[in-house]
Amino acid sequence: MKDGRTASLEKVGIAIADRMRDGSLVGLGSGTTMASILPTISKRLKKRDVRVKWVPTSLQISLVAQAMREQTSMIDKPALDLAVDGADQVDEDLNLIKGGGGALFREKVLIQNAKRTLIVVDEKKLSGKLCEHDVRVPVEAHPFARVPVAEALQSLGGEPRLRLGERGFPFYTENGNLVFDVLFKPTSRPGTLEKEIKGIAGVIESGIFTPAPVEVFVLKEDGSYESRKKS
Repeated sequence: MKDGRTASLEKVGIAIADRMRDGSLVGLGSGTTMASILPTISKRLKKRDVRVKWVPTSLQISLVAQAMREQTSMIDKPALDLAVDGADQVDEDLNLIKGGGGALFREKVLIQNAKRTLIVVDEKKLSGKLCEHDVRVPVEAHPFARVPVAEALQSLGGEPRLRLGERGFPFYTENGNLVFDVLFKPTSRPGTLEKEIKGIAGVIESGIFTPAPVEVFVLKEDGSYESRKKS
């Protein structure tokens, strides 16, 4: 018997697949949620005889897609038709914190160049404001600028923590950069904070996302889901 989350994940996967059209170019985010939902999306697309090209944001999710014989691609036209991803936190205005898996730069590129964005999250990831409940903002930075970036993040009121890998060494993204996980006070102006972080020399990308249009699918424990939209 399926648990509630599995049931809601399958329903959301079908709903997302039904929003895709043959020949679409679709951005594919990284992380466990995308790896879990992709099999349902893939099965539904094959049932509908719809073929899309996926632009993966990491080697991990690329391998998952290829194992299902889904076609992967680079960005080969000015705009993606759709981007599908998860998030670490979603506020009441559907702004996001992303980057827990370290693919924030590529995810930001895809989402900013997508006509529509679909986000899948568990209900516990909803909050009134971003950075509530001590959720940290990932910040990708060039190794050359490690020290000044950390100091500049502190000047913005943040508490940066260099992300480490399993063996205690610094975590490097697939782009060869470092990640700071930064604790900020809850913010009602995420767009402003995002610009301030991006304004620091040496910062590659911020984990604050303010996409529009965006549709957020909220997974419920009872096997249902809720859809929230921002145009």
